[in-house]
Amino acid sequence: MHPGKIVQFERLVQEFRAWTAIPDSERAPAAAWWWGTAMELRDERAAMPPDYCAALDLPDGCCYADAAGKLMDLIAPQASLASSARFPRKPAKPDEPETLSAPTEDESS
Repeated sequence: MHPGKIVQFERLVQEFRAWTAIPDSERAPAAAWWWGTAMELRDERAAMPPDYCAALDLPDGCCYADAAGKLMDLIAPQASLASSARFPRKPAKPDEPETLSAPTEDESS
């Protein structure tokens, strides 16, 4: 697999970990920018490292195509897009000031 795809996927896994660490009530929609990486990997049958499988809540031994399918399944039905400014949290409501809190340890790892 091309090293550039691996770097993109590693970033996606880090963002996914941070996203799933946020409580559902505060979590933004899945990031639409994950779609491009997922599309590039949809036919990649190489096995993922176990820590990637765990981060994406997939069984050990899954391939990158399995991860791509899971990501596309999360993104495709969404009616709204995530804001990159506050991701992985939902955007502030119009009547709330836009303040960004420091990420928790779970969100930053």
